[in-house]
Amino acid sequence: MKAERTFSLTSQQFTGEVILQFDEDGYLVMYNSSGAQLNQAQMKWLIGEMPKTVDEIERILGTSKTAKLTEFTEEVTFQMFWDRYDDKMRSSKKRAIAKWNKMSKTDQIKSYRFISRYEGNILPGTAKKFVETYLNAELWNN
Repeated sequence: MKAERTFSLTSQQFTGEVILQFDEDGYLVMYNSSGAQLNQAQMKWLIGEMPKTVDEIERILGTSKTAKLTEFTEEVTFQMFWDRYDDKMRSSKKRAIAKWNKMSKTDQIKSYRFISRYEGNILPGTAKKFVETYLNAELWNN
């Protein structure tokens, strides 16, 4: 039996991402477009014309020069990030959560993975950035 699969749909034609979730049989069960800025035509396509299986979507997007479908292979929660970054005494958890919840799933994963590299590049005698500063700076995109 196949596990559920989650994808990020991005394109040069809009900002942000649409999250697509498929059941174990490959059928679309949920999409979330709140993280994308879509025009009316794009919303109409998403609601009414988007294929309903992983295979159909991959086939159609394979012909697109701007659309990209990326599968999430891991889940990173805020608590995982908070514990890994480990700056609880100086940072504001409330502000960090607010920023985290506005980030795309892709950026959440990137920010989590980048912590080790960031910590390895901190110069001796230099303080680590507050969590919310780290998230706002988006250093993983440099």
